[in-house]
Amino acid sequence: MKSSTLLPSSKGTRSANGKQQIVRRGMRLSIIDGVFAQIYQALCQIGSSFVTKFLVILGATPFQFSLLSALGQVSALFQPLGLALTHRLKARKWACVWITVAGRFLTFFTAAALLFSNHDTAIWFVLALLFSSASLLAIGGNIWIAWISDLIPQNIRGRFFSRRNQIVILAGLIVGYIFSLYIDMFEATSGLARSILVDGVGLGKWFIPANQPYFISGMFIFGSLVSFIGLYVLSRQPERIVKAEPIISLRKEYSQPFKDVNFRKLLVFGMWWMLAIGVGSAFWGPFMIQKLEMGMFTMQLYGTLHNASSLVAFTFWGRFVDRLGNKTAMMICVFLGGLNPMLWLFTGPGSYNILWLEAVISGIMWAGNTIVATNFVLAIAPKGKQQVYSGLYGALAGVSMMTSTLLSGAFFPGHLDLGWKVLEPEQVVFGIGGILRWLTIIPLLFVVEKKAVPLRHVLAYALRSVMEGVSDLWQSIIKRV
Repeated sequence: MKSSTLLPSSKGTRSANGKQQIVRRGMRLSIIDGVFAQIYQALCQIGSSFVTKFLVILGATPFQFSLLSALGQVSALFQPLGLALTHRLKARKWACVWITVAGRFLTFFTAAALLFSNHDTAIWFVLALLFSSASLLAIGGNIWIAWISDLIPQNIRGRFFSRRNQIVILAGLIVGYIFSLYIDMFEATSGLARSILVDGVGLGKWFIPANQPYFISGMFIFGSLVSFIGLYVLSRQPERIVKAEPIISLRKEYSQPFKDVNFRKLLVFGMWWMLAIGVGSAFWGPFMIQKLEMGMFTMQLYGTLHNASSLVAFTFWGRFVDRLGNKTAMMICVFLGGLNPMLWLFTGPGSYNILWLEAVISGIMWAGNTIVATNFVLAIAPKGKQQVYSGLYGALAGVSMMTSTLLSGAFFPGHLDLGWKVLEPEQVVFGIGGILRWLTIIPLLFVVEKKAVPLRHVLAYALRSVMEGVSDLWQSIIKRV
């Protein structure tokens, strides 16, 4: 069993002030580090629209896109190794930093895929690099979770994560906009943006479709290099120093969470939820590019709307989680999460206006899910056990998503004629995923969170507040009349 204390420490008010200053400094540096990490993620990691575009250019198949999405989840299997590497260490900082350095350095070589004459070989090379990188980053992420959960008090953790996510997402959004705009210039032959940004500066001859892959590969190099600035900031972040206490064997460390009934209930929910999320997860980007005929800039507009709603919603969700609990927040996210894929059933080539509404709803949902996904397992874990609980939860939930992602590609359906509309194969998969998401409410009901306020009480309070507000507005109108 390990416990921790803040260093340096002193008695009385000076001690309290010193601890607060260290927490504030840690929060500030974590946000700065997060900005550079988000830029790196937006450009270079699994899930980036630029990685998807690169693989589309290389000619990736639906199965390879499924594998790409699954690799991000199977890499989560390596999260528990974070505990194995640090359970005998008094400090976690440098283990986290150097493992993350290795993971980010690998994506520097993604550009080398263009050196292969065989495109299929190039695709497998990219997938192998991304998997290796994601695996190392998963280990580093698990160590970081333990580091930050020790540093940030639980009663403000929800608001901290919401604030951090707001800022880092905005940074990723700006960078993504700039690069997507330039990528589209390789396919555009005219337009105001091209005339100003490309032709106006004498780059028109270089911005041709044949050079697009080289520009994207240059982005991977740029993103990898920029990420090291964030790692320098991360190395400056303070941490709690673990006291020297009897070491528990790794076998016992890993087995203890499974003896916790409530953790097992949360694990069933998490695996079910991630299984549902994985259904069709590989096809959102390719479907937008290939079936809906969206350009990269239009996709970025969709992402902007999604992220803008997330930015606004993060403040709400942070306060909601701190006051009313993770479980109640997740119930709302489950409802919205099942609705999102259903809206994709009403799209077609050049006809996707409903996705602007979906972008707003999904942005709100994913903002809440992002905070809960990090905070829920930390909230139910005993003190000092957050790292192993988080690692096992992330690993097993990741395997669940990996399984459904691969099965989505391996058992890719055909078209479905509904009479009033013929659904594309991807839309069939989206619909199945939406139903599975709604059904995750069943295991979630059995999870116990001490501070959670029942959803029915929250809804009753919200309804009462709305009715009182409408009543007050009506009374004010009557008085004026």
